[in-house]
Amino acid sequence: MRLAAACCLVLAACSGEHAAEAPAEQAVREALQQEVQNAPPQGAAGDVAAGAACGTPVLDGNGIGAVRIGMEVDSVKARCVVARDTVELRSEGEPERILVVVFGSDSVTAEVDSAHVWRLEIRSPRFRTLDSLGVGTPLGTLLALPGGVQGLTGEGGLFLLAEARCGLSFQLSAAGLSGGDWQRARLRTLPDSTHVTRVLVVGCSPA
Repeated sequence: MRLAAACCLVLAACSGEHAAEAPAEQAVREALQQEVQNAPPQGAAGDVAAGAACGTPVLDGNGIGAVRIGMEVDSVKARCVVARDTVELRSEGEPERILVVVFGSDSVTAEVDSAHVWRLEIRSPRFRTLDSLGVGTPLGTLLALPGGVQGLTGEGGLFLLAEARCGLSFQLSAAGLSGGDWQRARLRTLPDSTHVTRVLVVGCSPA
């Protein structure tokens, strides 16, 4: 299962005339422009904000809003605004199909395998759990969660997995770290400024 690769992502390569924009930001902007061009007359039934049908940007171990792990691509497109459906070189340099899914003025990246969403990547602080965990959360907050925590290194980054947040993997801002055993005690030795820079949603199977 690709779930075993939950902590192994690389930054998606990008290019284009809007060099100052991140790929997701450019994709969202283009999608919103397209929405304006295709919008029905004011007052018509379909006149809603782009991405509104995808639900609120609440994050959990199985998805964000209406986008869930295991969801078929066609279902995502029927429910949400998909700004981009393309193939990029991602984990381990392998080509991978991704969707850029719009939530209002923001977006998430859905990684696709066999026409189903198998992982979500979040880089915006807008998407948070019900108890406000997400991009920007200090390491100390994660270490205060009940249950076990484990740090794993991969693809040049350190990811924290928490027993209390099944299905979520939090990439930390600490860089250049060696592998080995990253239990709670060792994680506490990282600088106080260490925080979450990216969240991966990989799905939480019931016990």
